[in-house]
Amino acid sequence: MYVKSLKLVNFRNYSSLRAELSPHLNVIVGENAQGKTNVLEAIFLCTFARSHRTSKDEQLIKYNTEGAYVGAEVVSAAGAALIEIKQRRGEKKRIYINSTELRRTGDLMGALNSVMFAPETLSIVKGAPQERRRFLDMALSQLYPAYFFRLQQYNAALRQRNALLKDEALRTDTAHLRMWEAQVASQGAEIISRRAEFMERFSHIAARLHLAISGGREFLRTEYAPSVEPSETLEDDFREYLARTAEDDMHRGYTSKGPHRDDIAVILDETDVRYFGSQGQQRTAALAMKLSEIPLVSDIRGEMPILLLDDVFSELDDARRTALISTMAKCQCIITCTSLDGLSPLGGIGGSDTRIFRCVDGTLELMENSGGRRSV
Repeated sequence: MYVKSLKLVNFRNYSSLRAELSPHLNVIVGENAQGKTNVLEAIFLCTFARSHRTSKDEQLIKYNTEGAYVGAEVVSAAGAALIEIKQRRGEKKRIYINSTELRRTGDLMGALNSVMFAPETLSIVKGAPQERRRFLDMALSQLYPAYFFRLQQYNAALRQRNALLKDEALRTDTAHLRMWEAQVASQGAEIISRRAEFMERFSHIAARLHLAISGGREFLRTEYAPSVEPSETLEDDFREYLARTAEDDMHRGYTSKGPHRDDIAVILDETDVRYFGSQGQQRTAALAMKLSEIPLVSDIRGEMPILLLDDVFSELDDARRTALISTMAKCQCIITCTSLDGLSPLGGIGGSDTRIFRCVDGTLELMENSGGRRSV
């Protein structure tokens, strides 16, 4: 799978752009604040229907314009597809695949698979539990589109239960409360089971990759830490727990246990890296965790995802670079950087089809020494 071309109109600082990309290696070089990351953000948007930097869609629209457009021509084993996202101020974004508007955001999941590694990726190790839950949910949503819908249904039921818990006038409506608890338990049990299954596979891959990156010096354990333990009778157990703790939850004003309280333990030998790991240990663990998504996507979806690297290559030591280069050779890679210095090890990845773009103030120019056509 790869993005053949990308078109942007009034997206972030791009007035108009059409870039033809290499199916192998693409390098976008330029100073900070020129628009390099915006290109990766556009591809990320076509994967998850949301930005990795903001939850406010209107921030994606270029200043003093009324709407933005992102179009990605994707080539996969299923053939070519055009993913389009249109955003107008004051309106919900509209998503299209091959000119057909999608009724639900979740229908986009799996159409374009990508994995991003950026400076903020470190938050999946040293950030709050919600960062690791977001990592789980985004990984699972592109692997199993049905998971995305299940998560939406769970969150809707959870909001309803929490609203009842906070409303003193409605707390006595036991039948209504039990109805939403049944929904929370049903959807939540499916989410917990899917997360547990994912983490069983994920943890083995992450441990193996971390051993390779660290030169066998440290062993990484990534363990699912659910607030409700999986079991053969999980849905019934969860529902009974909610009923039993309803009074305590009323005092709190929220549901105290469920998938929305889950976490991932990240243990290096006997050290909890989330709280006590060094910056280098946290960075290595984060890299191993993100790179573990790639073989999972390949195994489950049947194709390699696109790898998006946002100004991180120069931050890595030789061991981490070697692990990253090995992965980059297997899929389309789009990398941003402020300088080409230190990128010589990448020379053998894309061969003559490597494309190097110069980014200046919302424009991309294909550089003379890269493959492909001269201008963008």
